[in-house]
Amino acid sequence: MSALPNDYDSDPERFLSSGKYPHDDVHPYVAARLARARARRVLDVGGGNGRLARLLPGLSMSCLLIDLSPAMLALAPRPVVRADGSRLPVADASVDAVAALYTLYHYADPRVPIREARRVLRPGGLLAACAPNRDSNPELAPVLPHWGARSTFDGEDAAAIVTSVFSARGDQVEVERWDGHLNTLSTAAHAAGFLRIYGMSDAEASAAASTLDLPLTMTMRGCIIYATKAP
Repeated sequence: MSALPNDYDSDPERFLSSGKYPHDDVHPYVAARLARARARRVLDVGGGNGRLARLLPGLSMSCLLIDLSPAMLALAPRPVVRADGSRLPVADASVDAVAALYTLYHYADPRVPIREARRVLRPGGLLAACAPNRDSNPELAPVLPHWGARSTFDGEDAAAIVTSVFSARGDQVEVERWDGHLNTLSTAAHAAGFLRIYGMSDAEASAAASTLDLPLTMTMRGCIIYATKAP
């Protein structure tokens, strides 16, 4: 088990490639959940180029995006702060919600940024975190050398990890799992862009995509964890 490498500055296109083709993702669902929780001040930790942050102003929420990558921060909507999720530059009990989407697997111990999220949440505040399962996209197992490898924060283990931190009397943890045909790779270019997410170079992704029987519908598995700090 190891933390996934952080290459957002050395290879930003790996991350950005996933946004070039239409696909379902968690960001609008998380934004709607934060709105239902009546959050007004949101901290988007590891927010990248702002996929969540761009949705929040239209739902009457202000957002401070935090990320370590200068390349991602340059593309993100303002305000932004370059900081580490394990040392948030935010006062105790000062925000209504914290989002940590597709980022906790970059930490050797994801409990550290989760503790920081709980620290900065006001009583009754909400954490939203998500991760794919190790067995997500089984259709790609033949072309992905490390398919199924364990990271430090996979969907199979995410709920238990979050619950180990949100364990005070009155804390609540909910799990929303997904497991279904949520994305179809329609062309070789689309498939290559999707494979780049898994750390492949352009050449590797293109070569692997050429072996797939397209169009290919993906079985995507994972979860969103919502943890509420005790009132």
